[in-house]
Amino acid sequence: MSEVVKGTDVVDAWKKASKSLLKAKEHRVRNLIVEIDNPTTFSRAWLKKFDPKSVGSTDRLSVVVKVLFPYTGKKENETREHFYARWNGSLETNKKMKKLNAPWGTYFGRLTRFGNDKNQLESIIRALSDWRMKPEAALVAHTSSPALDTIKPIGSPCLQYIEILWSRDDVIDLTAVYRNHDFLKKALGNYIGLGQLLGFIANESGKTPGRVVCHSVRAYSDEPNRLRALIAK
Repeated sequence: MSEVVKGTDVVDAWKKASKSLLKAKEHRVRNLIVEIDNPTTFSRAWLKKFDPKSVGSTDRLSVVVKVLFPYTGKKENETREHFYARWNGSLETNKKMKKLNAPWGTYFGRLTRFGNDKNQLESIIRALSDWRMKPEAALVAHTSSPALDTIKPIGSPCLQYIEILWSRDDVIDLTAVYRNHDFLKKALGNYIGLGQLLGFIANESGKTPGRVVCHSVRAYSDEPNRLRALIAK
């Protein structure tokens, strides 16, 4: 059975989903589906207020966001090509300096240079920009590959793919599937990143951002007391 949670923005959705998770047996829910109505709404104050490190955990919220999509976005008059190269370069520098622990890569890297050459994000933007209205279109970008990723019980990459759904009114929604989803360390940062990604795609293609729907195949928290403290802020 699936469990569905609806929220107005990313924080509201994350808090509601976390409360549901904390009530579950062993703090685990299979097939948790979270619908976020206004996913592009974002406040930088959240990065400090809801940082897992503030309750004694390990991951930093801002880093989780940036690995997926930078909340700073493009610079003024910057081309998308330069933006992709600049941000991938920044992520690689942080990996080399051991400020970022991502031996498998980053979600942003896999979206923009999968296999070192396939820019799936750019392909989606060009399809949305150049095609005539295709309301039946489901545009998919993969972030996991059997050629690169081994079967394992836990560990990254957890995001498997994103899918952009194009409506007749030129609203685009984003669906994401995670095989494992830690709601203390990762979920809020992932929601913020997905919202910023949707906003970027919509802006670059002249579309209107709609909802984010996130399917966590296995949602969990191994630190329930810390998660309670974080969502209480």
